[in-house]
Amino acid sequence: MGNYTNLTSKEAKEILTFYSLGELLDISPLSLGISNSNFKLTTSKNGLENDYLLKISNDKNQEELIGEQQILDYLQKIKFSFSICPLSNLKDNKIFTYKNYIGAVFPFIKGHPPTPGNKTCQEIGRALALLHSTKPPEENILRKHQQIGFEAPHIFNFQQNEKCPKEYKEYFHKIFPKNLRPFMEMTFQEGIIHGDLYYDNTLFRGDELVTLLDFEQSGIGPLILDIGISISGSCLNDNQIELSLIDSFLKGYESIRILPDNEKFHLNTSILLGLFSISLWRIFRFKFGKLDPKRTNSYLELLEKANHFYQLVK
Repeated sequence: MGNYTNLTSKEAKEILTFYSLGELLDISPLSLGISNSNFKLTTSKNGLENDYLLKISNDKNQEELIGEQQILDYLQKIKFSFSICPLSNLKDNKIFTYKNYIGAVFPFIKGHPPTPGNKTCQEIGRALALLHSTKPPEENILRKHQQIGFEAPHIFNFQQNEKCPKEYKEYFHKIFPKNLRPFMEMTFQEGIIHGDLYYDNTLFRGDELVTLLDFEQSGIGPLILDIGISISGSCLNDNQIELSLIDSFLKGYESIRILPDNEKFHLNTSILLGLFSISLWRIFRFKFGKLDPKRTNSYLELLEKANHFYQLVK
């Protein structure tokens, strides 16, 4: 995690001229985000001080940010309580471009990233179920998750690619001896999914969840994959998946939405897929891309975590 864009106070002031948020008093870089650089802005307007979150994308293009924005707009429209929308600028746009930067300005939500635990997992599970229970628009206006995220077919195809790291291929064949065929042949319920709901993409006040952050990987996709991704990055003890925390997550989740039988049957597979999916995201961003050269081999952490969980449940 880190701050990859060295935004100056002068540049922040120039970005604020796109909005009607007052004069800049202070700018503080936040050590949050992998594909974003985040800054807390404090402004003064009419004698009142206000805080905002300025996000600059490190690897998303305008089309991808617009796709994310359409989802956030829709969630705001249907009054989903755990998401926040960017603010409109003076041109009534929610995405700005400045020099070679592209980003958005959000209200600043006070809260803290939680520590994984039973209450944390239960709260995250419940919030995810509320998201999954929202009805997508009848018009086909929201992007598909597969446009920006990695689902089972992507993972299957990638391990056959000549560019696939040998460790990825070896772990794939060890953990999915049937090559994911039973999972891919199953029809799962789809809806709006977050796509990256690790515990550190949430904010809490005390032990209550306030908001879900970073909908960059969101889209219409299989709910079971989203559950697997979230469990794989939230139900952790000493950075390994813990079964009792999965129980807490599911307790919260099923207080809103009961898992269908096919999702219960393939739950462990979905957790493993969640780890392979985010591992593949890291390969494309860090190993093949230039987002953060220091994290080139960070995808291996997730494959090793998948192997640990596989040994636990096989």
